[in-house]
Amino acid sequence: MRATRLTADLDQYKDKIIELLQEFEWRFQVFGELEKEFAFFRSPFTVKASDMPADIQLEIIDLQCDYDMKQKFASVGIDTFYQYLFPGYPKLTSLAAKVLSMFGTTYLCEQAFSVMNINKTKHRSRISNAHLNDIVKCAATQDFKPDIDALVKAKRCQVSGASSS
Repeated sequence: MRATRLTADLDQYKDKIIELLQEFEWRFQVFGELEKEFAFFRSPFTVKASDMPADIQLEIIDLQCDYDMKQKFASVGIDTFYQYLFPGYPKLTSLAAKVLSMFGTTYLCEQAFSVMNINKTKHRSRISNAHLNDIVKCAATQDFKPDIDALVKAKRCQVSGASSS
């Protein structure tokens, strides 16, 4: 009787694992479809141009023959290399942006949620939703640089106690 119960429990787990595997395959099937784009992104100088879509093959060949771009890739690394492709390689720039945007949006969402959790604690419970919204906007805007000169010009200074002669 104990063996029958054990088999029933194993069957239940087996069914659940099969269901999870099918769910993973369904959710991540797009990654299989994008394997060629990922191969280019990982290693733009060793990917076979003939394996890539026809509309970008010429740009890949040009890039792979460009000594300066090879040196740039070696010196700056994969994380910042693709900003140097534009304007000479517009289709490859677009492809790199497509791949980069897949992961950056998730990261930004997690980053914004972390900022919100840090700022909305039991010690700062009086912070309003409007203020929290402003904090999250500032944190999510990574290249935010205030124009101090414009802010100073827009601010009217009031000098008190100054003598007017």
